[in-house]
Amino acid sequence: MPELSKSDEAKLLMRVLECSAQLQGWHAILELIEEQLNCRSFLAEFDQNGAPTPKFGGDRQARQLGDVFQNIRMSSSRTALQFLIAEASLFHPYCKTSIDKRTNGCSPPPDALLGDSPDLSGAAPGGPEQHQIRLLSGAPGLVSPLRRTEKSTILFACLFTAHTPDTIDSAVASETFGTIVRALAPGLHTYLRLEQERSFIQIHRMLLSALGSPAVLINADRDILVQTPTALEMLQQLGLAGGSSLRLLIKNKDFENGLQALAEDHQRTTDSETPKERSIYLTDQDGTLKRISIETVAPPPSNSDGVASPFFLIRIAATAELSEDVESILHDHYDLSLSEAHLARYLTMTGSMNATAEHLGITRNTAKTHMRRIYEKTGVHTQLQLARLVHKLAGLF
Repeated sequence: MPELSKSDEAKLLMRVLECSAQLQGWHAILELIEEQLNCRSFLAEFDQNGAPTPKFGGDRQARQLGDVFQNIRMSSSRTALQFLIAEASLFHPYCKTSIDKRTNGCSPPPDALLGDSPDLSGAAPGGPEQHQIRLLSGAPGLVSPLRRTEKSTILFACLFTAHTPDTIDSAVASETFGTIVRALAPGLHTYLRLEQERSFIQIHRMLLSALGSPAVLINADRDILVQTPTALEMLQQLGLAGGSSLRLLIKNKDFENGLQALAEDHQRTTDSETPKERSIYLTDQDGTLKRISIETVAPPPSNSDGVASPFFLIRIAATAELSEDVESILHDHYDLSLSEAHLARYLTMTGSMNATAEHLGITRNTAKTHMRRIYEKTGVHTQLQLARLVHKLAGLF
């Protein structure tokens, strides 16, 4: 096994930097390692039961690596694969066939590359695939867990099929393997973080596509994670926000206050079952009333023990004209006076107490008195709850 030169090490680091962000890039990284060390290299993920996943080197390579270590029996009757998945120390170079010499909770010495022959009694004879498994099982090599979660473990291994224990300097092999592990670890961390973000954004992209109205998903820093084609333009036209396709710049005080209030509510409670939403109503240039709702969305999983900052889903919907018949329902079923029912209906359409009072020709104090009585009779406590009730009665929601 050759020792990595400084130029080879630099080339490997550069390849990791260039390729590790995308899944297909790991094929190029493993190919370079095999070229430099004249070995078979594996980067494979296994679930808790030892079943391989198709990530990184592909399903075939993951199955091959799993079969190799599944056929190595330890003194505790477990397989080497079970040990590597559940207990082996992260980033430690374990010698492939000396894992079964692990005793008293101590890791085996990394300098013994080949010990007793692995147990291949369960392997089917014949066939190119089984021939390959036997070749890999008899080869000296090193393996190390690079990441472990509750659901899976990622293993990296180098198996030297062109060598025997007599032709390998164990000290050089262990040092070279450690260098490669240190080069791969940060690239793997970056890839997994990006993969999580890509997956989360894809989920919410699907969510937005199913909403049926313009919408924007932002994080606590106002970064735009996902948006429908016309959403940002509509927010700009309404004077609520500006900015680029990457970040939302809030320009409306009520809009800003709604976001801050929802963020504070999220910090005060961990009850994810309770919907958190605020709405404001604005009239666009054509005189159409728009309802802008802001709703908290669960953030992606975090390793932090603290409360993760929420995401905010902003939706823009045109408020339909409410039939005057809803005033009769409020009058008959909730005992609202005609003036109170008229105020409830118009306030739901405008979203503005000042605009409503001006339209009805009453003072703000009179409007507040009406609102107090409306709340008492209907059992709602906020303007948003009243709007939901009125829309429900009108058959709109």
